[in-house]
Amino acid sequence: MASAKREAALEKERQSLETAYFDALLVALRDCADGRWGLFRQNEGTLPPYLEDRHLPESARRLDAIGDELVSVREKMGFTDLFAPMQRLVELRAEQGSNRPGEPRLAQMFLNELKA
Repeated sequence: MASAKREAALEKERQSLETAYFDALLVALRDCADGRWGLFRQNEGTLPPYLEDRHLPESARRLDAIGDELVSVREKMGFTDLFAPMQRLVELRAEQGSNRPGEPRLAQMFLNELKA
């Protein structure tokens, strides 16, 4: 009985965190599309870490914090994969190349994907 209650509580927390993550992702993507760099980490390593952290938009920080909580809850529940929008962000962050669009354009493309 206790394990069923615990599972139900974890499920409720997972759903709540997924909703919060999605909402925070939309805010971070809009910030990035408006010209606030940092969400996709394209310039990571070009500045000293203390400056990178200082220039990271608050919306990206909030998204990362919610993402960390969500990953933890999903792991407790036995999920091995990431929440789909989180997985897509990880994929976009991992892309490399000189012809890669800038962060504002990537953000707009991701927003368009989410709307479709």
